[in-house]
Amino acid sequence: QVTISSRSVWMVSGSSSQTASDGVALPCWLAGMAVLLGWAAFSWLRLRRQVAASVNVAKGVYICDDIASPFILGVLHPRIYLPSGLTGATLESVLRHERAHLKRRDHWWKPLAHVLIAVYWFNPLLWAAYVLLCRDIELACDERVVRDMTREDRAAYSQALLQCSLNRRRRL
Repeated sequence: QVTISSRSVWMVSGSSSQTASDGVALPCWLAGMAVLLGWAAFSWLRLRRQVAASVNVAKGVYICDDIASPFILGVLHPRIYLPSGLTGATLESVLRHERAHLKRRDHWWKPLAHVLIAVYWFNPLLWAAYVLLCRDIELACDERVVRDMTREDRAAYSQALLQCSLNRRRRL
C-alpha cells in the first residue's frame, strides 16, 4: 500500500519542500503580532502614567485631571477613571455606565479580543468583528443602564454621554 502526501510530491518533482513564501510568512506574522502587542503595551503604560496622579473618591473610582473621557483600566483589579469636572446627574450617569461595564465583565472581553486581533491581525473579518464588538459592548451597557429609567432620566443619561463624547473629541 502506497500513500502519497503533498510533501512527497514536492520532493519527487525535484522542488524544495518549502515554497519561497514559507520563509517570509512566519517572520511577517510574528512581526505583525509584535507590533500590535507592543502598541498595546505602550498604550497601557502611557495610560498608567497619565492616571498616576488620580485621586481615589470611592472604592474603585478615581478622578483624574489628565483624561478626557471615562474608562476602566485593569483586568484583575479594574478601576473606574473619570475626568474631573463631572458633577451631579452627569457623574451619576457616567458611573452607572462604567459599573455596567464591570458587571458585564467587559474589562475581560476587550483585552481578550485584542489578543485575538494581535494573533490574527491579517484577517479583515476579525478586525470588523472587533469594531462591532466594541460598539456592541457600549450599546449593551447603555441598554442595561436605561432599562429601568423614566423618559426624563434617559434624556439626562443621553446628555451625559454626549457631553463626555464631546470632551473626548476636543482633546483629540
